[in-house]
Amino acid sequence: MCYFLKTRTRTLIFIFTLIILSGILAFASTIPLSLSDAQSLSQSVQGINGTTTAIFQNNVQIALLEFVPVFGPGFGAYSSYDTGLAISALALSNPGSGVSGIELFLFLLFTPIYWFEFACYSLAVEESISLLVSFRNHDFRKTEWKWLLGSILFVIATLFVSAGIEANLINLVK
Repeated sequence: MCYFLKTRTRTLIFIFTLIILSGILAFASTIPLSLSDAQSLSQSVQGINGTTTAIFQNNVQIALLEFVPVFGPGFGAYSSYDTGLAISALALSNPGSGVSGIELFLFLLFTPIYWFEFACYSLAVEESISLLVSFRNHDFRKTEWKWLLGSILFVIATLFVSAGIEANLINLVK
């Protein structure tokens, strides 16, 4: 008997994960930081290498860790929270802009970068949950390995496209 997760169940887990990770990001973007903490975190963010390769490597590392059963969902939540704090810091360290962290988050929602990256992160977390189910049901070698391989290849390709868009956007803003 085959117990692998049906496509409908996977889709629901994916949507739920996307909503949860986005909610964590939105919440963290509203967290007030001291001006010194905001400036320190903002400087760290601005010091990140903005090349396509560097962005791609960073995002793929995050996504691959999110594929790990048990660890992946927690790491995804932490990564979303940390990114939200960075958004809050960027807003707070630029008080002249008059933009809050939540407004930066809402702006981010209108970019393809957000949707590409969070779709990939949500897919990785969904697959980590599916892997647990497949290990429990002893059907990894029968079906789940195909889902895992397809998911990893999709995530890598999508994050490469997203990194190119993000690098171009960074260069436009500079």
